[in-house]
Amino acid sequence: AGSASGGLWKSTTGGSGENAWEYIRTGHQVLGVSAIEIDPIDPNIMFIGTGEAYGSSENFPGIGPQRTTRGSYGIGILKSTDGGLSWTKSLDWSLNQKRSVQKIHINPHRSESIWAATTDGMYQSLDGGGTWRNIHSIPMATDIAIHPIDTNIVMVTHGGMGSEGHGIYRTTDGGKNFTKANLVTGGGPAEYRGKAVLSMSLEKPDIVYASIGNSDGNLNYEDEDIRTWVMKTEDFGTTWNLVFTDTEILARVQGWYAHAIAVHPRDENIVWAAGQPFSLFKSTSGGSNFEAVSLVNVAGTTDDRENDVYPYLSDWADYHDIIYHPTMHDTVYFINDGGIFKTTDGGLTIENCNSGYQTVQFYNGVSNSNTNQNLFLGGL
Repeated sequence: AGSASGGLWKSTTGGSGENAWEYIRTGHQVLGVSAIEIDPIDPNIMFIGTGEAYGSSENFPGIGPQRTTRGSYGIGILKSTDGGLSWTKSLDWSLNQKRSVQKIHINPHRSESIWAATTDGMYQSLDGGGTWRNIHSIPMATDIAIHPIDTNIVMVTHGGMGSEGHGIYRTTDGGKNFTKANLVTGGGPAEYRGKAVLSMSLEKPDIVYASIGNSDGNLNYEDEDIRTWVMKTEDFGTTWNLVFTDTEILARVQGWYAHAIAVHPRDENIVWAAGQPFSLFKSTSGGSNFEAVSLVNVAGTTDDRENDVYPYLSDWADYHDIIYHPTMHDTVYFINDGGIFKTTDGGLTIENCNSGYQTVQFYNGVSNSNTNQNLFLGGL
């Protein structure tokens, strides 16, 4: 698990039980870990992407005067070949370049082929991370979907904070050429100011969902244009259709930052979605309608804090990911600013998976007492 300001963590119990997590030292100056990818062929080989930057050099410092320094900058991509015991630089950046890595994906058929979505654009390595090229230099690359049958076909997304060139792009030649999707013909937006995230069906990989946010933090939240679009393709990005849009839920407030979508690996009609400020939503109709989900904790109640491990799921917003277990499909992980939570029964009950996972993030602004050098105050 990667944290925003607490480095890299590992659990061997799926996050369950007391002290389920241990801190992993990388030997490098790593504060934020925003991407993790494990080689599907050799799981001892793994990559982590560092930094959690909200903007890029194209639109730095980001949104509003109040968020110029929130987040953290990265040092590129680190690689391990021994299951995380040791780490070496793969994509070598410095902190003063003010960049971060949002997502890493390894080609499922050829491990030497790796894609990385970064604030600086879409990077590709064809030699297992030895060298990298920026093959699509549109700023704020956010997500990647590699077709598991023909891995020359790849979808990537770009955009955040109103950055130029935003959109969903597709290549059919392994990244040599990209074509921007026309979302308008399917009822989607001509442009958006947030980011887009993808989720591909495991059983039917031509089916991909996209959650698209329009808020960038500067717009009036009463504006009807501040909304979420959920788009769906059934031909891996050749055409897209709007299946859901709303001005009140999902990625309404932080569409530039905090929202997620996940389709069930074996049932393309079951879709989870989340955003900010509202909680989790689930669709059983292929995304045409989403219902709010109140997950019951393992003690059997929805609101009895005495029987739950703090923090309770519903106390937190800012969802960043939803991940299905690769083989046990009733197990789903939900990742938000409160940490890591999971269900093992398809969403009937919820378990807090934060024991031993000790990370915090300071908001911009801390102070020392003028009269007591040991007194230090900051907001987390």
